[in-house]
Amino acid sequence: MRVRGLAIIAMLVVLTGCAALDKTAPPQITLSDIRMLEGGLFEQRFQVDLRIRNPNDFDLPIDGLTFALELNGSDFADGVSDQRVTVPRLGEAVVPVTASTTLLQMVQQAMRLGERADLDYRLSGDIFLAGLTRRTVPYERSGRLQLVPETGGGTTGGFGRTLVPL
Repeated sequence: MRVRGLAIIAMLVVLTGCAALDKTAPPQITLSDIRMLEGGLFEQRFQVDLRIRNPNDFDLPIDGLTFALELNGSDFADGVSDQRVTVPRLGEAVVPVTASTTLLQMVQQAMRLGERADLDYRLSGDIFLAGLTRRTVPYERSGRLQLVPETGGGTTGGFGRTLVPL
């Protein structure tokens, strides 16, 4: 009888912990920076810096992430990261990840860009939270980057212009 009572108490503690996890607000992901790493005939690689904000009152242990980046409504690049980072409670962290794109996607974006002064982006993927129970949290973020002639002071996006977040 005593063992059964302890088992019930242990199960209640575990269920209470799981209920607390359900109250986890999803992290907020934004595009912080893009830098060209290398380019070849078939593939181009970029470093994409993602800013992860934790709106929760407890640390978020992140065990990796996936992402896809769309520019002006078209697929542009995607990637994964196995980097582990703990985002402090009510804090943020910048995670550099490597993205890959094809020559065709680069050419299509350059042709669509034309003389536009801005660039719409959509960032989506999944964040893997570490802990007693592994959880996957989907995210999605849209925004606009202002393109200005390349004169320094911003981030080169590989399009001969500088990207400035709006």
